[in-house]
Amino acid sequence: MHWISREVKELQIKYSTTDPYELADCLGYIVVPCPFRKIRGMLLVLEGIACIGYSTLLPRRQRELVVYHEIAHRLLHPELNYFTLLENTYFYPGKFERQADRFVAELLLAEKKPQPGESVYEFAARYEVPVELVNTLVAR
Repeated sequence: MHWISREVKELQIKYSTTDPYELADCLGYIVVPCPFRKIRGMLLVLEGIACIGYSTLLPRRQRELVVYHEIAHRLLHPELNYFTLLENTYFYPGKFERQADRFVAELLLAEKKPQPGESVYEFAARYEVPVELVNTLVAR
């Protein structure tokens, strides 16, 4: 089992929820809606207090995915702060970003299977996640 899968399983057992806002609350994180224009979300940790900001300009599901992603960063990379960019850049996403995406995919999709004949695009659409998120599970 991949180490990120273990982290997700422990989290699910401990808190019995996959709702991003409930999960953040259980973990003691402050979640703040912000009218960000250039970023999707951010994680800021000050004196041990984790604050997750997400852009109110995003659709509901994308806001949830941002909160999941920032929770993943805090749990997987507790010594670092992150900003996720709304705009595409020319930089390939780093290892920490891929790990956070893998965490979100494990949390939301690990127990789910495509229906017979369902494409990766249809599967992603059914669960309202980007195809790239689904693809992090294919690479296991």
